[in-house]
Amino acid sequence: MKWFNRQTKSCVSALRYVGRRSCQNRQIKVQHGNWALLNLGMLFLLGLIVSGCGGQSLTSMSPIQPVHNIADALNDPSPEVVIPAIPSEDLAKPVLDKHGLQTVGFRLAKVNEANTKALTYMLAFPEYAYSIDDWNNFLTDWAEVEPQIELPRQNEDRKRVDVILISDNPQTFEVQAKQNILTKTQDGITVSICYWRRADLDRKYNRGNAFSPFYETETLKQGDKTDVYYVQITNNRTEHIIFDVRKCTVVDQGENVYQGLNYEDLRLRFSYMSRASGLYVTNGLKKAKEILLEKRMHVVERQVGAHRVGVEPGKSAEGFVPFRQVKRNAVELTVILPIEKAPPSGGIQRYQTVEFKFPFTHSRGIRIVQPAPHRY
Repeated sequence: MKWFNRQTKSCVSALRYVGRRSCQNRQIKVQHGNWALLNLGMLFLLGLIVSGCGGQSLTSMSPIQPVHNIADALNDPSPEVVIPAIPSEDLAKPVLDKHGLQTVGFRLAKVNEANTKALTYMLAFPEYAYSIDDWNNFLTDWAEVEPQIELPRQNEDRKRVDVILISDNPQTFEVQAKQNILTKTQDGITVSICYWRRADLDRKYNRGNAFSPFYETETLKQGDKTDVYYVQITNNRTEHIIFDVRKCTVVDQGENVYQGLNYEDLRLRFSYMSRASGLYVTNGLKKAKEILLEKRMHVVERQVGAHRVGVEPGKSAEGFVPFRQVKRNAVELTVILPIEKAPPSGGIQRYQTVEFKFPFTHSRGIRIVQPAPHRY
C-alpha cells in the first residue's frame, strides 16, 4: 500500500511538472509570436522608409543635392514661399518649348523677396542628358527674352532671372559624375558642378598604399572635414580668366561661410590626424596634384614671387574643389565660385569678377547615416 501511495504521488508530481512546462511553452510561443509580429511591423516600416526614398537607402543617398524639385513643393505648399514654376510664362514658355526644356526645380523665395532677389530656375531636357551645343542654342534665344522678363511691370519691382541647367549625364566630366550636374553660363564662361559624397571619394581614391586627398577620421572636428565638388570651367572669351579656390565659398541659410581649400590646406589637414603619415600621405598628396582643379589649370599670369592660374581663351579645365564641411543644421546652400576676367590687351579697362552661384540643399538626416570612412 505504501508503495502504491509513493507511485501515485510520483505520478501526480510528474503530471504537475508536465502541466507547468506546457503552460511555460505556451507562454513562450505567445512571446515568440509577439516578437515575430513586432519584427514584421519593423520590416514593414523600414520598407515604407526605403520606398519613400525612391528605392534607395539613406546611406546610399547624397547629403547635398541640387535645389528642390517643384513636384515635391506642390505636394506641400506654403504661403511663406513663392514657387516660380515658369518666369513670365507667356514670354519664357515658347523658348523652353522650342528647345525641349522644362522647369524641374527652383530656389525658394519668400514672398516679400520674390521681386527683389534673383529667382533661380532649374531647367532640364526630358532625358536629363544634354550637349553643350543644345545649351548654347537655348541661351542664344534666351538672351533676347530675358531682358523682357526682367522689365519692371506695374506695381512690381524689377525681377532678376537666373537659369541653370540640371542634367544626369556622367560623361560630361573626365571623372564621371555620381550626382546630378548643374551648369550655368555667364559672360562667355560656362561652369558645371556636382557634389561628391565622402563614400564615393573613399571608394575611388582611399585605396591601396595612398590616402584619399580628402581622407578624414570620425574624430576630426566639423571645420576640419570637407565637402567636395567637381567643377568644370570653359572659357569662350577672347581673354583668359583667373580662378582662385581660396576665394570660393559655400554660404548657408544662416549666412555661415565655408571657405574653399587649396592643396596646402589639404596637406595641413593630414597633420591633424595622428595616424595619417608616411608613404600613404605622400601618395595621397601626389594624387591631389592630379585631380584638384587648381593643379590642373595653367599659369595665365606670372608675377614677382607668385603666379595666377586660370583658363586660356577657348579652353577648358576641370577637377575637384574641396570646401570646409557645412554645419549639421545647414539646409539651404549656395556655392559661390568667383572668376576674374582679364581685360582686353592694350586697353585701360580693369579686371572684373563674375560670381557663379549654384543652389544646393543639405539633409542632416542623410548626413548622419552616411557610411564611416573606409579603406579599399
